[in-house]
Amino acid sequence: MQSYQQGCVDVYPLDERLTLDEVDAFRPLLAGALAQRLPQVVIDLRRVRLIDSAGLELLCEIQSACIRRGGAMRLAAPSALLLDVLRVTGLDEEFDLHQDVVTAAGAFAR
Repeated sequence: MQSYQQGCVDVYPLDERLTLDEVDAFRPLLAGALAQRLPQVVIDLRRVRLIDSAGLELLCEIQSACIRRGGAMRLAAPSALLLDVLRVTGLDEEFDLHQDVVTAAGAFAR
């Protein structure tokens, strides 16, 4: 998984799964962004087709870490299935959801 920058925003495109098996590989990638500067993070969910409780917990952890450092996290391009999972768990009210990466990154400029 390769992250990239959209302006001053760190974008993390995820693969097809965000489950217990993938969570441990993803954490170190985020550690750098959260430690270096004001974290402005977009998680690109466009390719994610499967998420479990470990994946949801990781998203909550990332958001909390960003907020503690004075930054924010935005979720971009969740599929209909992911939106349903977020609604059922109540997390749709907790996360800042956007249609695509450009819109999510642009929201930091507001």
